[in-house]
Amino acid sequence: MGNENLEVGTKVIYRGQEAVVMYTGPLHHAVGNWVGVQFEESAVGRNDGSTGGKKYFDGKHGSCLFVRPGNLVAVNSKKHRSAFNQWQVFDAANEGEFLRHHEIAHSTESMIRKESKQLFSAKTRTPIPEPLASDQGPHFANLKEGKISEEEINMMITHYKSGNGANLHPYYLHRMLTEATKIVTKQCPTAVSKISISQGSNLVVCGDTHGQLEDLLWIYFKHGTPSADNQYLMNGDIADRGNQAVEIFSILLAYKILCPASVWINKGNHEDNLMNLRYGFHGELKAKYPAQYQILFNAFQKFFYAIPLATVINKQVFVVHGGLTRKQLRLGLLDSVDHRRPVPDSPKTSLHDMIFYDMLWSDPQSVNGVGLNSRGGDTISFGPDVTHKFLALNGLSMMIRSHQVPETVDSAGFPRGFQWHHPFPADSKVKGLNANQPGMCVTVFSASNYVGTNANMGGVVIFKNGVADFEILEHYAQDVAYLHEVEKETEDATEMLRSIAKHEKTSREAMLAKAAGLLESQGMEELKSMIVRKKQELFEFFWAIDQDKDLHLKPELWKEGCSYVLSDGLPWDDIMQKLCLTDPTSGLIRYTSFLQRFQIRFKNKMGLHAGFRRAITDRCYEMLLMADLSMRETFAVLDRNDDGLVSLREFQEVLSSLGTGLTKPQLQALMKTIVVHSCHPGSGGKLKIEDFLARLQLKYSSTHAKIANHEQDWVPMFLGQVAKDIVQAVQKEHTRTEEMVLQSTSPIAYLTEFFNSHDLDKNGYLEQTEFLTALKRLPCCVDLEPEKLKCLGDYCDVVGNGRVNYLEFLHAFHVEDSAGSELSEDILEHVYRILHFEFTGAMRRAFHSFEEPDDLVTSEQFKSVVMTINNLSDPPPLSETQIQCLIDTLDLNGEGKLDYEDFLSSFEIIDVVLDEEG
Repeated sequence: MGNENLEVGTKVIYRGQEAVVMYTGPLHHAVGNWVGVQFEESAVGRNDGSTGGKKYFDGKHGSCLFVRPGNLVAVNSKKHRSAFNQWQVFDAANEGEFLRHHEIAHSTESMIRKESKQLFSAKTRTPIPEPLASDQGPHFANLKEGKISEEEINMMITHYKSGNGANLHPYYLHRMLTEATKIVTKQCPTAVSKISISQGSNLVVCGDTHGQLEDLLWIYFKHGTPSADNQYLMNGDIADRGNQAVEIFSILLAYKILCPASVWINKGNHEDNLMNLRYGFHGELKAKYPAQYQILFNAFQKFFYAIPLATVINKQVFVVHGGLTRKQLRLGLLDSVDHRRPVPDSPKTSLHDMIFYDMLWSDPQSVNGVGLNSRGGDTISFGPDVTHKFLALNGLSMMIRSHQVPETVDSAGFPRGFQWHHPFPADSKVKGLNANQPGMCVTVFSASNYVGTNANMGGVVIFKNGVADFEILEHYAQDVAYLHEVEKETEDATEMLRSIAKHEKTSREAMLAKAAGLLESQGMEELKSMIVRKKQELFEFFWAIDQDKDLHLKPELWKEGCSYVLSDGLPWDDIMQKLCLTDPTSGLIRYTSFLQRFQIRFKNKMGLHAGFRRAITDRCYEMLLMADLSMRETFAVLDRNDDGLVSLREFQEVLSSLGTGLTKPQLQALMKTIVVHSCHPGSGGKLKIEDFLARLQLKYSSTHAKIANHEQDWVPMFLGQVAKDIVQAVQKEHTRTEEMVLQSTSPIAYLTEFFNSHDLDKNGYLEQTEFLTALKRLPCCVDLEPEKLKCLGDYCDVVGNGRVNYLEFLHAFHVEDSAGSELSEDILEHVYRILHFEFTGAMRRAFHSFEEPDDLVTSEQFKSVVMTINNLSDPPPLSETQIQCLIDTLDLNGEGKLDYEDFLSSFEIIDVVLDEEG
């Protein structure tokens, strides 16, 4: 990418090297425009700012060069850094939500196993058949006996590089997991593994790879494959995020079987079943092995249980995925932790759980002590004093950890593959491995260009001839297919290295140029989710600081609310401008419009699960309608000055006390719409009762009956009042006779009672005389002329046989909102938000525990899980009626089962404004 408008001082990249623009313009001895740059590394340049005998700028000798502008890539390090920081905020927020729900997910599964044993059918797994000679992909002749050859591993790696699409046969993968689990269980009996590097041997420590196969192969290409003399230590988080963790694991497992001392693996926080269910590894297995993925997933979890929490190298270097614990501990206690189990849900349950949890989740901080971690949950950060005490207490010299993309940047402002933390104090009791060690702790992260958008380098720590001689090397991995082609076509090793180095620099240049845009785009998607998740909290904050109660705020107040509720680490000025939120005339932001802009909905999946939306919508109106009369009477008591206004607090208390069938959180969500449509101007935030109550009515739906002729054109609108009078008449009759009011949340119950009470001969029909007599008793029909009364009866008699049957009677009435769909949308969005943000993790874990084939569960299993999660919350966010609506409208297959993954993926977060603009 070129740039004809480069200015002096701009940071640029030329053939992979960072430089600064020192001059732009013509050269006296050459045609066209040129750019004079000065490189960070002097050896790259050729002059000191002079060319053709003329001085254009003062530069260091041998560090400058004149090039065409089209050969330079402008680096906006500030923009990229800002986008990268935003990405970190969103990533931490996502992990925080995961940790928040981790404990309830465990509780849900435990409770269902205890109280609903009948839902767990005995599973008989069919063993994975051995492969046929004709099956595609690599083969292993003696793997059944636990043996693998180096040639077979090389063939498997070559197969992966070729990208021909054939997965490793599931039998081989399962056998590798079984054999490697046996080896690790015997080789690493305790939570802390101990390994030694002898003279003449190397050890390569790798950080997170997260399913990015290209990074592992690139590292092998640069630093050699595993062997007894070239050992590898993988520091966790091999799974999730990327889509080739299966391939990475199969290579590592194969080398482990070939030579147990060649590969060592620490447990990361992503070597965990719940993380795998959420962040992609489970889905990867299901996509690659649809018939065997559950067997393989369980085998992987057993392997994850076996691998240790940490490793000590030559009694001097401590390697752990996350970091140190919130309490100072000796290695002996760390070593005693039972690590052959799932990652604990919380660090609070026991000392061993605290150690286990912290070692996988903690991060370093620059200040002393133990502090809160931005990841949320119960995670902690540890300071330099904590690191110093731990190393000194245990006679160690250095700590290596991974777990996060390093925050250090190169001269162009882009993330590196490592980061040093915690410099040695002046009175240090810890002696480094050598005089050049800049800190006590280092983060190493091996997944370059993490998740395809971060443009970061990957890094590894290499120990040679013991631990005193070490170096940190970085890479920027290339596509696996490219590496394969280069190896295949280039026999000259020197030429191969030169070609790869050039391609590595070029590809990073291209990535650097677009990384900020990709991160920003990804960040906006995460922002939508964050806003929808916290919409109620945002509204309550905005309403509280809106002194005029006119639903508008100054930009600084809007930013204050977003910073407080969402995150103070996001550039809210930039976001405000990007979303075009301020009114061009007033300069204010209508915060209710901002909140309504971002919504959660069901995806359009050919009508799948759409019945739930309609059922919840109907129930919403019906439940509010049933409370209509009581609301009017109650508000009349509250409205002592008879001005038709009540406070928001009083309004919410009334709705809560009248048994509307809505949960407390849903009533809070409803307040937003009530405020928007019923808040009286100049009332100081009070609500106009009639504006709200007028929104609720039984309204005749023309889609349920015949078309009205000219004489009947008044009927459709009139039937709405008829239906409402019927409901209120039944309610009054129950009150008069002191009978218990019907408990059903549907007006159908009231309509049915009205029908039955006037079906005097009990033949299931309302004869014309019976029907008209019943109508005549309703307030809206008392003064109706006989001709019009008969017109109502004729209209409802769809068949035309002189009488109205039960179905004709019910078809005449349908619930709608007379002023739009906002009321139901608020309730519906709350239900969606609970299911998607609060319940999904626990639902997925519980459903997975049933171990049903193809991710299918019965409606009974589905209901048990949702009810359990709901009841574990205080207060329960969903009503039993809403849960039953959900169960009644599930799209089941021919066997009466639901694809729960399909259901859980049916939610989407949308920006209404952008959708409308296309």
